[in-house]
Amino acid sequence: MSVSNIETNRGISTANTKQPKSLEYKAVDDRKYIPKQFQEVAESMETQFAETMVKQMNQTVDEAPGDDSGMEYYKSLQTSERAKMMAKQNNLGLQTVILDQIYPKRLRNEMALKQYEAQANLIHHNLPSYKLEKKTDIIEMGKNDSTSVPGKKTITGQNSEGGLP
Repeated sequence: MSVSNIETNRGISTANTKQPKSLEYKAVDDRKYIPKQFQEVAESMETQFAETMVKQMNQTVDEAPGDDSGMEYYKSLQTSERAKMMAKQNNLGLQTVILDQIYPKRLRNEMALKQYEAQANLIHHNLPSYKLEKKTDIIEMGKNDSTSVPGKKTITGQNSEGGLP
């Protein structure tokens, strides 16, 4: 065996040694095992917090005097949209804290999610269902179908049937 075939590093052979494992942090996505309702609650709470924070930040800026209601409306829309975007990106990290409180990490697995969904489906299955039928009423102007209540006095200018003379 010749010396040229063996890789050496200051006299130590490195040909058959294992490379060290990567020190990169691999984030585990445990959010996929959190029910959507919990994620929506956490996102909406972070949105509310971010909106309050942005409103307070906007109050610290000096603005030109003048009460323009259109501009105020636009700024409120802009503030709420900024807050929604901040919550969607989870910039503040508040969602993580909220989810840790309302849906602990020990429940974040496939089996627990399936059990939760089965229980939720069972609850919703046993709830009474209501069917709303859309009925349209025809309203005619100038017609009063109400009748007066016996024993009640009529207002001056009303006839006995409750309508105007």
